This record gives sequence, structure tokens and C-alpha cells, in this order.
Amino acid sequence: MKNPQKSPAPEATGIEAKYPKKHPDYSAILDKVRSSSRMRRAVDVLMKGPVNRRDLDAVIGTTNAPAYVRGLRKLGLWIECETLKGQDRYGQYCQYGRYHLSQAHRDGLRHAIAMRGGK
Repeated sequence: MKNPQKSPAPEATGIEAKYPKKHPDYSAILDKVRSSSRMRRAVDVLMKGPVNRRDLDAVIGTTNAPAYVRGLRKLGLWIECETLKGQDRYGQYCQYGRYHLSQAHRDGLRHAIAMRGGK
């Protein structure tokens, strides 16, 4: 009897390819985020939908939102940064970033919050 040949494992593409953990422990992420009010506010606003870097700075109360996004990525969350073109207050053309938390991770975090009985 021949051994059936296994099909190759599917390869991650897009944003999934950047992150080794496909299904992080959302409860553990919430525990780590809870220790920092800035991280907690960053997660709260990202769960509502895409947010510009400047708006994220204002919400979390710093001018280094990318550092907090990097920290959330290290915890296993999939956050993409879309580069957009615009104008600054002087009318000069510039680029800015808009962060997106993946729908799967928004759903996972919402579920973990619901399992805890709310926020």
C-alpha cells in the first residue's frame, strides 16, 4: 500500500506573509495592552477602522504612533500602513500613513473582549 502524498502547505500571501503567527492569543494581547493606556487607546481606535497617523498621535497622546503600532505588531496583530498623498498646511504635497487593523484581528479582539464581559 502506497503512502498518500501530502499536498504542500499553503503559503501566506499579502499581509499574512509578514507575520509568523496566524492566530495569536487575543486574551494575552489584551492583557499586555491593558498595562499601557496609550496601547489600549491605540487598539480601541484601530478596532473602529482605518486611522491616519496624525489622528492616531492625537488619540494616544504622543507624536510617535509608529512606535506603538510596531509594539502591537510584535504582539502578533496584523496592522498595515497605507501611504496616501496629500497636502500639508502650507499647501506642499506630502505623504502620510493610514493604519488598518485586519478584519480577522478586529473580530478576534472583539470576541476576546466579549468573553471577558465587555471592556
